[in-house]
Amino acid sequence: MGARDSKSASVMILCTGGEAVHRMVGAAQAFGIDRALEVEHAARLSIIVEELVCNLVDHGGVGEADLIELVLTHDDGAVDIALSDCGIAFDLRHAESEEEIPERGGGAGIDMVRAWAEIVDYTSAAGRNRLLLKMSLN
Repeated sequence: MGARDSKSASVMILCTGGEAVHRMVGAAQAFGIDRALEVEHAARLSIIVEELVCNLVDHGGVGEADLIELVLTHDDGAVDIALSDCGIAFDLRHAESEEEIPERGGGAGIDMVRAWAEIVDYTSAAGRNRLLLKMSLN
């Protein structure tokens, strides 16, 4: 059994809002290295995680003590990204793009996430939001 074979295909990161961006981006970078992802894919994964978590902390009402959960799974030519939080309900599938909200100057990150990953599902129930994405490695 090779070294990579003994590693779990999944990693879960739990942290509070105040530390979430730094820790979750670092975890995404380590995940990419550990799974020997191509540099471009590893960079995209880190940017997707950074964009999503920054938006939760900056715009989504996730406070310093609020728990954010990130699960990354590498399987069958893709990375699955599951993000759970207690912030404001926000379905990325229906979010405006940068072109639709030029006065705010935002939306570019949302467009990037949608370009680089498939939005598989979004639910908001019992005070928790759960976003599932699939980033193809092909």
